[in-house]
Amino acid sequence: MKDVLHIEIPSFPATVEQAAHSSYRGRPVAVTSGSGGRAIVLSASGEARREGIHRGMLLREALKMEHRLIVVDSNPELYQRAMTAITNQVSHYSPYVEPLRYGQVAIDMTGTTRLLGRIKDSAYRMHRDMRESFRLTSSIGISVNKLVSSVAARYIRQYAELFDVLPGNERTFLDPLELKMLPGVGHSTDQILLDELNLKTIGMLATVPINKLILVIGKNALALHQKALGIDLSPVMPPEQRLEIKEEYTFSEDTNDDHLIMGVVYYLIENGCSRLRQQNKKVNSFRIFCRYSDSKVATRTIRLSQATHKEYLMFYHTRKIFEQLFERRTRVRYLSIGFENMIQAAHQTSLFSQVIDPDAAKHGDLHNAMDKLRSRHGYPIIRFGLTEPVGLEVRS
Repeated sequence: MKDVLHIEIPSFPATVEQAAHSSYRGRPVAVTSGSGGRAIVLSASGEARREGIHRGMLLREALKMEHRLIVVDSNPELYQRAMTAITNQVSHYSPYVEPLRYGQVAIDMTGTTRLLGRIKDSAYRMHRDMRESFRLTSSIGISVNKLVSSVAARYIRQYAELFDVLPGNERTFLDPLELKMLPGVGHSTDQILLDELNLKTIGMLATVPINKLILVIGKNALALHQKALGIDLSPVMPPEQRLEIKEEYTFSEDTNDDHLIMGVVYYLIENGCSRLRQQNKKVNSFRIFCRYSDSKVATRTIRLSQATHKEYLMFYHTRKIFEQLFERRTRVRYLSIGFENMIQAAHQTSLFSQVIDPDAAKHGDLHNAMDKLRSRHGYPIIRFGLTEPVGLEVRS
């Protein structure tokens, strides 16, 4: 039986701005994507939320509701430094600490009671450390897995600092909660569930037969059903234990030029595949992350029918869904591609896979030859025309 803590700091960017600037404390603060007419609120402090200001609201509407509102441009570097400091602080309690996203950290405390005492006592000490060291107020959920502890932390933040879901009580805790409390249930999924099945609580979702749920939700039905049951087998993974190759690129000027964006996508895939081949690894999926000029983000995981480290195969699948990936016409500022769940490369001929490229062997030989040239003379010595417009000097 595991003991997993989830620490959540609500409205993390706005709260960090208040902690970093004493003049902001006790006053309504909104972190925004800029100051133009289309600027939106990315994070609102508790004082701002009490005035009706919320994430996603247009800045001009927020200013009408609260003329004293302090408007701050988003500062990702500051928020990342704060997350690093928090992660280092809680690492004193357990070596298994996983930063999940801004203001959220999972900690596996299994087996620490003999050294540190009750899990609840350790959680209270973490809460006190957050307040005293960083001036940040946190809520903490405790459960047997990451899923339930995250829901507990989110649930309790309006009432107290700590909620302990005792082992065996996961369903009792989850069943009466609204569907929106379940991680991964977005507004669109909520709407489908409510419209098609008239579901309002997590418990109602848990009672829907899986075959019926598949008809309504599709391929995500099984994962959603397991969440409703409080089942989560994913371990707490410290960053250093996550095997991942990540390639990223920041545009010198924000752009919505499809040709340039696709050139950068191929450039990132190409670099990632080269590193995969160097490590003799393959992947059967990869993740594309995009940040737009208004600071909104989009991400998409592309799954492959078989593991590979060949860029032309990955790019083939990416090009097929390009319009879905970049459906917003807002300019793109930053792109990254992550290769996770790497497996050892081993050649195996598939008898039934669809033939994408009859010259696959030639392509493989070409990329191997290019890898050798670049290892001796650097990347620019040879490249495809697709990446010609890419400004390599701004690669982060």
